[in-house]
Amino acid sequence: MINPIDNPGQIAAEREAIALLASDSVRAGRQQVERLWRSGWGDSIPDEVRPHFGSMMDEYLANWVFKAVAADGNYPRFVRNFIGAYRWHGHDVPGTRAAGENPDNIYRLAGVEHGNSYQVTGRPIGTEPVNVSFTLTGNYGTTVTIQTIESHQLKREADGSFEITIDDQLANGRPNHMTTAPGVKFLYVRDSMEDWGRETPLDLQIELVGSPVADPLAHEAMAREAVRRACEDVFMHFWYQSGFLNIAPNVVHNLPIARGTGGLVTQGLAKGHFSLGEDDAVIVEYEPAGAAYVAIQLGSWMFRSIECDRITSSLTRAQCAVDPDGKVRLVIARQDPGVANWLDCGGFREIMYMHRWQGLPAEPINGGAHARARTVKLDQLQRDLPSDTIWFDQTQRAAQLRQRKAEYDRRLATNPASASPG
Repeated sequence: MINPIDNPGQIAAEREAIALLASDSVRAGRQQVERLWRSGWGDSIPDEVRPHFGSMMDEYLANWVFKAVAADGNYPRFVRNFIGAYRWHGHDVPGTRAAGENPDNIYRLAGVEHGNSYQVTGRPIGTEPVNVSFTLTGNYGTTVTIQTIESHQLKREADGSFEITIDDQLANGRPNHMTTAPGVKFLYVRDSMEDWGRETPLDLQIELVGSPVADPLAHEAMAREAVRRACEDVFMHFWYQSGFLNIAPNVVHNLPIARGTGGLVTQGLAKGHFSLGEDDAVIVEYEPAGAAYVAIQLGSWMFRSIECDRITSSLTRAQCAVDPDGKVRLVIARQDPGVANWLDCGGFREIMYMHRWQGLPAEPINGGAHARARTVKLDQLQRDLPSDTIWFDQTQRAAQLRQRKAEYDRRLATNPASASPG
């Protein structure tokens, strides 16, 4: 396979981000960020996540450094973000997990400025993700949505390739057009993959139409912007986390599809947080509702994903055994409950739950996107799950995890010297 993320622009951006993280200004900024988080969380941090506080601060700041590296709207390039640490091309890329990121997504950002014009070209490589969204976002935290186009809405050539135009004018009949607004920061792309072993992110390029109106951002300017935005967005991130912690525990809360600003406004959502004992199990049942993409992701109390490459802390519909009635039933537990569809807490007691439906049909199917959950004891699962539930022994579980790791590693594959995307 050709990995479209393995390209010169991405490699250069990673090296710049690594250099920025080692700079005195960003190191000092990390202390500011840590003080803000400690002040906000106070004594509320559960003992189980205290040992992870330092790594969370590192990844949080690295996330904003990568955004700063991607943010130059006069010299746009796509830069991957929101991913665990990895090593390739001779350098160690720091983790950038934050804000309940989705392990099924390849997240890419490219800087966009109001008043400039851009052309995005894209093509599938093999099997494309079941849902890809292109969002113009109005802040570094990527929570202010200006406009979104999804892959199924694009006008394409016979080979699946396409072009998207971006400027400050209305479409006026132009297909695949996005209109910026004052304050726009990024074109934010989410390649959402249900089947990690088959689907490959789109090959994307972005170009400025015309000449740049400024010199490239200096590294010191990037460093200052990264620290400033990272400090500002502590409050947004804290509010977002509170939206999970401040609802009744051990219940799945189904949310209406958003149509205003904030995140991916076209998706259906359910969310919750769970506090689980060693012998507790949560049975989750959900309706796929005709969505192109459906998945559940678990996060720790600090609201970042949990080692998704080595445990089943997230599961898409394609990674699950689907019951004959079309519904998907899973079990959340701290220890292996023996069911095939196990959402592994990674040993944590306090768990954040995010459920996403994307590419939903215009008319709701089977009542639309919804889920429900109930907490039982592990020894009650045989009684409370359907009789045709698929169960795994240790050998089958080990095989599932080996396959998961191999499929995850596709996103980190390096291309042969003779092959490149584009």
